[in-house]
Amino acid sequence: MKPVDEQLALIRRGVVQIEREDELKRKLQTGKPLRVKFGIDPTSVDVHLGHTVPLRKLRQFQQLGHQAVLIIGNYTALVGDPSGRDQTRARLTQEQVEINAKDYLRQVSRIIDIEKTEVTHNGDWFGKFSFLDVMQLTSKITMQQMLAREEFSNRIAKKTEIRLHECLYPLMQGYDSVATRADIEVGGTDQLFNFMVARSPAGRGAGTADLHHAADYPRHRWRPPHGQELGQLHRRRRIGLRAVRQDHEYS
Repeated sequence: MKPVDEQLALIRRGVVQIEREDELKRKLQTGKPLRVKFGIDPTSVDVHLGHTVPLRKLRQFQQLGHQAVLIIGNYTALVGDPSGRDQTRARLTQEQVEINAKDYLRQVSRIIDIEKTEVTHNGDWFGKFSFLDVMQLTSKITMQQMLAREEFSNRIAKKTEIRLHECLYPLMQGYDSVATRADIEVGGTDQLFNFMVARSPAGRGAGTADLHHAADYPRHRWRPPHGQELGQLHRRRRIGLRAVRQDHEYS
């Protein structure tokens, strides 16, 4: 592996915020490969161009000798991420999610080394949750904390409904990091609330005892400098990765 300072210099490129950089540096100083997680929900048949930004950062971690962990969010897609949303997402069926996810790995393999990537689906653990497991997970955060989320506070001000299932999303995303033993998490600026739920005291001990330890891991969050995720906030102008020229090289 490269020296820690060289790794940090590369990791900082194109990054708005690292939460927290001192923890990241300590992890890098161990000399052990870190587990770097990126989750993607199959809400459409295309991996869109906005996803390529964190995927390229994930590939950079691979090139530095770290372990990439890709989560296909087949269960989080059923809930729907409220990030950046002024209204509830339309619910997808399991059949729709499965159809959407069929081509995802082929598309993603154009950017990251899929052969060296640990690929999993969050339905592998959420599909085994009992109602008691859900109760234990949701008991680790208050409604005041959840409703302080900007998207939700804006909806309250506008008297727009908030569906209860939407509150599960950040807890599920945090638990994904626990289930995959992630050291680092990459994503867009709109994911800050979701990422920080797992780092907060409210997230400690959620789901299983392991979350207490995993919550102590650095959830380093990576954000593109433009402050938005391409293709997600501008859905009518969304560009699917399959629409990009097949011989294009992502560097």
